[in-house]
Amino acid sequence: MSESSQMELMLPKGMRDLDPPDKILQLRVLDAIRGIFESYGYLPLETPLVERMDVLKAKFAAGEGTDVSQEIFQVTDQGERELGLRFDMTVPLARYVAMNPTIKLPFKRYVMGKVFRDGPIKLGRYREFWQADADIIGAPGALADAEGVFMARDLFTALDLDVTILMSSRELLRELMDALDIEESLRGKTIIALDKLKKIGKDGVIAEMKKTGVSFEQAERLMSMTDLEGSNEDRLQSLEKILSDSKGCARIREILEILKEVPNLVFDPTLARGLEYYTGFFFEVVLNSSQISSSLVGTGRYDKMIGQFLGGKQEFAAVGISFGVSVICDALREKGEGKTRSLTRVFVVPVSRNERAYALQIAQQLRGEGINTDLDMLERGIGKNFAYADTLGIPFVVVVGDDEMTGGMCSVKNMMTGDQKKLPIEELITLVK
Repeated sequence: MSESSQMELMLPKGMRDLDPPDKILQLRVLDAIRGIFESYGYLPLETPLVERMDVLKAKFAAGEGTDVSQEIFQVTDQGERELGLRFDMTVPLARYVAMNPTIKLPFKRYVMGKVFRDGPIKLGRYREFWQADADIIGAPGALADAEGVFMARDLFTALDLDVTILMSSRELLRELMDALDIEESLRGKTIIALDKLKKIGKDGVIAEMKKTGVSFEQAERLMSMTDLEGSNEDRLQSLEKILSDSKGCARIREILEILKEVPNLVFDPTLARGLEYYTGFFFEVVLNSSQISSSLVGTGRYDKMIGQFLGGKQEFAAVGISFGVSVICDALREKGEGKTRSLTRVFVVPVSRNERAYALQIAQQLRGEGINTDLDMLERGIGKNFAYADTLGIPFVVVVGDDEMTGGMCSVKNMMTGDQKKLPIEELITLVK
């Protein structure tokens, strides 16, 4: 490239910059999620962005032939070792626990950070996105399964998002495939096909199942067993008639009883989730009346994964929840939120250099009281500073001239109402708070 030529600046496909309003919204969501995680007793943990490829692509992790296994961003270090960017937070957690088997159980951890998938792009889906996960290791019961639903309810109530919680069970799907004599080697791809029901419809799912080796009769019967109408109780009773002494149905019934006060909770046996590692209960959260079709939450029980990293010598009960932070932010923007342009509450303007030290003293006093405060650094006129604060949505502008400095006062303008008054610093702090 010659010195005079200009580089064409572009972002990698499926990735984006977050402007301040977008990042402010994201931090608001992350703070809300972190507060909920910690209120339920979860501890923070951090794992690397990059994992060994054999960890990510293990049959009991991403699985063979899944969309996720094909979407891993692959990298190589200078030692030519095959590595990949993490596609979720669950596999790194399982690797961490397997490497630290003396952890006190139950181990409740949360993590918030970026994950990467080199997959298709649509509204609410990107190739680099934030997830916020909480997992319980060492608790096999229904209370652990249900806790994620409670946390999801708490978050979406706090954010005022209208959602439906869809739940099902991989254990139940296995029992249905047992009843249909579907070969073990075909079950992973059968579940992947079922997971696409909302995208490609019933006929499309049956066609995909046939491609995997499942007979037309088996595929059609599996669809009729899972694509049920009626209430949660109606659907559960229908399955209990098909599956006598079903452990999957019994577990679903127990979880539904624990969650009976949770609104918009739907037992949907067609829900499959394509990842190989799920072993029992799982759920998703989707928006009602929205252009965004991506799930806001993905979660499930994965009791086998950690033990398989240890060669199958141990079994660790494990269940987790994963909030799709980027999608939640998109949902909030869709309803008109996310327009905050600044976190500053007060903008302090010295009339001249003579008042600069006094203005700085006021700014520091406000900051000491926990009030976000900025200070004019360009020595602009008062009118331009008012316009600047108005553009950023800063609610208060404090002007200090010689009179204010001499009297230990400040002139404050409420940018929302237009009211102006001269106050001592202590009254300014009370006003802003």
